[in-house]
Amino acid sequence: MTLKEKYHGKKLTTDEAAEAQNEINKAISELESINYQTGDDYILFKWGSLKGFRLNSEKGKALSNEYSLLGRSISAMCQKDTERQKELINFMIDECDGVLQSDWSGEHFTKKQAKEYLNKN
Repeated sequence: MTLKEKYHGKKLTTDEAAEAQNEINKAISELESINYQTGDDYILFKWGSLKGFRLNSEKGKALSNEYSLLGRSISAMCQKDTERQKELINFMIDECDGVLQSDWSGEHFTKKQAKEYLNKN
């Protein structure tokens, strides 16, 4: 039984509420202590484009250099990617061995989700 199933919508006594909150806090603490590693690459998305990125492979560097040479606005909000730039970003996503993340929400994307985010904008 999950914590949500155990407590959601139930009326609890003062003692039960304290026990529930302690159990919830313990679960949060355990989740926050999870440590994992990814590669050093990252792509940060905002406004349907790139806010920032670092790709360390030779292929990744070549893709990001070509993207930048086609023109980048200093503001992700003002960036209007060309079809070629969108294509390059898709290749950059494939090449990324680290984190793909939304700058707005902090949400982490799978490669498929990152492409969907990019291509819907």
